[in-house]
Amino acid sequence: MKTLPALAGALPLLLVLALAGALGGPHSTFDLPVITGYSSWRIAHPQLTQALIWYTQLGGSFFLVPLALVVAGLLWWRGRRRSALLLLGTTWTGRALIELIKLLIDRPRPAFDPYPVFVSSKSFPSGHAGNSTLTYLAIALFAVPERWRPQALAVAVLLAGTIGWSRPMLGVHWPTDVMGGWTFGLLWVGLWWWFSRRGETTASGYSPA
Repeated sequence: MKTLPALAGALPLLLVLALAGALGGPHSTFDLPVITGYSSWRIAHPQLTQALIWYTQLGGSFFLVPLALVVAGLLWWRGRRRSALLLLGTTWTGRALIELIKLLIDRPRPAFDPYPVFVSSKSFPSGHAGNSTLTYLAIALFAVPERWRPQALAVAVLLAGTIGWSRPMLGVHWPTDVMGGWTFGLLWVGLWWWFSRRGETTASGYSPA
């Protein structure tokens, strides 16, 4: 049965997401030392901190939403309407679920010093980590031709990874927030990719077992 590999891949990600949500935050022996250490790092490296403030915007909604719309528009214009809809469906539903999880978990952000960037929501999961994972991986999977997909996926992982970790470096997220964002993004993109492959095989006349 083709659903079993998908479930086998999804369950570890769900476990990591649940553990990060349950065990992280202000009282975590893992999160606290990392955040306090980066507070000292920012004081010692103001120029690098400023560069990080610019870089982290690559994971913000003001960049990712227009990027997804532009890529989807190009796909639609080139006749790849199914890919355009899959890209938008993955990113928009994922964004909505991240905000819902934030409301349910209601985890406070770190507050050891003034935030160097604007924040307006709860802490878990990291929206920058989750949404950059969703958007860049979805573009690599649904928009990039198959012959270039491995390279595109490598770039997407690098971007999502570095953007996500910029958040605890800037003191606006706990490390487990970022782990939760990455994990949710991988899980959600994986489910949509599995759905898209299943839809293609069914449309071609073969029904997966």
